[in-house]
Amino acid sequence: MRVARVPLSALASTSRSRFDRRRADVPLALRAGAQSDASTSDDARAWERFYLAHSRGGSKADVSFFKDRHYLRRAFSELADADARQHPEAFRAALTPSTLGAIDEEKRVEVLELGCGVGNSVYPLLRANLNMRVTAVDCSPTAIATLEKSPEYDPRRLRTHVVDASQAGSMVGRVDDASIDAVTAVFFFSALTASGLRNAAEEVRRILRPNGILLLRDYARGDVKNSDETSRFVPGERIDGVESSSEQMYRRGDGTLAVFFDPEELNDAFTSVGLIGECEIVTHTVTNRKLGVVLERKFVQGRFVKPTA
Repeated sequence: MRVARVPLSALASTSRSRFDRRRADVPLALRAGAQSDASTSDDARAWERFYLAHSRGGSKADVSFFKDRHYLRRAFSELADADARQHPEAFRAALTPSTLGAIDEEKRVEVLELGCGVGNSVYPLLRANLNMRVTAVDCSPTAIATLEKSPEYDPRRLRTHVVDASQAGSMVGRVDDASIDAVTAVFFFSALTASGLRNAAEEVRRILRPNGILLLRDYARGDVKNSDETSRFVPGERIDGVESSSEQMYRRGDGTLAVFFDPEELNDAFTSVGLIGECEIVTHTVTNRKLGVVLERKFVQGRFVKPTA
């Protein structure tokens, strides 16, 4: 089968029509809100509506929408066990909790996943290290309920909270100060307003242990979905104002936010709260054989450390 590289102008035309159809299904009040500063509580409700809309048959807590992110074994390799680090491409089968032993407490790694969704990052990471214990948080009750319904759910290795992590002090009383070895965030910060990003960054610093790390992957400015020819149509309607966390912030037709970051924007967000590190641009080639297209995707990937003093 011949696979072609798609011109951006063609993507723009296709994306415009899809966005217009989605936009027609969104209440007028919500569409009007896309023109103004984003409301944090509205954003949380938008994500709950998103997961409900993608529940199979409309039934609650039965969401199958995203693919598992197996590439995190390589991208976040320092969280994986020695074998997974050496062979990140090797398949790791789904977990069967009844056959697993207890966590080795001497090797235990405490991880917190921000915006865990239905577990498409959490479960691949757990498969890569059976001595990992994850606290998974998301603002959507439907997403959390779906994660807990998974056959892989093991309360010894996974704890969940419905939390809007864009709120100040969102995890106080749920997650202790300096109790987490690593925080992971996969396409999470791009769903936040400027104040939400500041609040989340401050909570990350609070909960990380000294020498604890933040690992992130998110949307990058200049990605094919954010090119000059397509950015007006693919993500949604552009948002400007004090609550914009980037020059490239949009509200999609379903009410959720999409931010395309320059690495320096995220560097500033996390170094401003005392973390040390940086982001870089990573690229990934996506082939859609059904449509016969190849897309070159760009993402921001970062690693930040909480200093000991």
